[in-house]
Amino acid sequence: MNSINADYEESDDCILFKKNIFFHTHVNSSQSNNLLTFIEEETNPHDIIVIANSDDASNTALFNCRELLCNISLNEILESKYGYKCYIPQRDGFEGHNQVIRLLLEEEYKKLNNTNNNAELTEEEITTCVQYLIYILDMGHFIPNAHVVLGHIDEPMDEGVVVELAWGRTLGKAVIGWRTDIRPVFGDMTHSLKGIHWFVSNQCDKYIYHAFHDIVNTKEATSQLYVVAESIHEAITACEIEGKFSASRPVSLQPSSSIQQQWLNHGKIIFDGITNFHAQNNLRLIVQRLLTLKQQGLFCLPAVINKHH
Repeated sequence: MNSINADYEESDDCILFKKNIFFHTHVNSSQSNNLLTFIEEETNPHDIIVIANSDDASNTALFNCRELLCNISLNEILESKYGYKCYIPQRDGFEGHNQVIRLLLEEEYKKLNNTNNNAELTEEEITTCVQYLIYILDMGHFIPNAHVVLGHIDEPMDEGVVVELAWGRTLGKAVIGWRTDIRPVFGDMTHSLKGIHWFVSNQCDKYIYHAFHDIVNTKEATSQLYVVAESIHEAITACEIEGKFSASRPVSLQPSSSIQQQWLNHGKIIFDGITNFHAQNNLRLIVQRLLTLKQQGLFCLPAVINKHH
């Protein structure tokens, strides 16, 4: 969200880093496509989840130059200076592999139905599979295995980021939001929340506001980003001291049949034992597991009631 270091422990299904950060920025996943391996040093026992905000899915900022530069730059500081392991949407997700995944879905579906040479997924089914894979990567894998959910919550707010902050809170993760906007959307700048909607800020254990005033060159902007990174590090340290990491492990939700528990189960089913999600063979295995869930009718999706065609 990048690896916090070699301080890890074994669970029944996977290796959990002591502290993980899931990184989300303005957009939701031009780079939600990659998974970092951990850095082998013993500094912070944190895995970081960095979450940022974006526009709606059709033109989310997360995948444009602005947000990519911001996320990558902040990520480099958090990893190199503080030793965190971060999961970043722009780098660690699947959005950038959309076309490859679609092709693999078509190929593997035919293999799964080898008795029917004409078997093929509809365009809507393919799109739904891709969307579900991206969703479960965040909700069933990255966030459950992280210690910290870090959200870049400038405007316009991304719906996915808001959901991820709330999900991190539900799972007992340390949730940290950071904001730089100098124009208020709700309330005014004299209020301590600095114009953010309080429903979002109330999901956060720590809320950081840092205005980038009078920035005239990239050197000054970079120095300000270092200040933001320091504030994030201090917030994470405070959360640890306050015991907010005590619950920061994958959990079992009750009842076990709940849709939320199914997200966690599907995260394990699809991604268990795989570290490099973007290697061709691993991506194919992920798609095979995803299709098996689909064939069994296990996708956790809403019943769509559409009275107007």
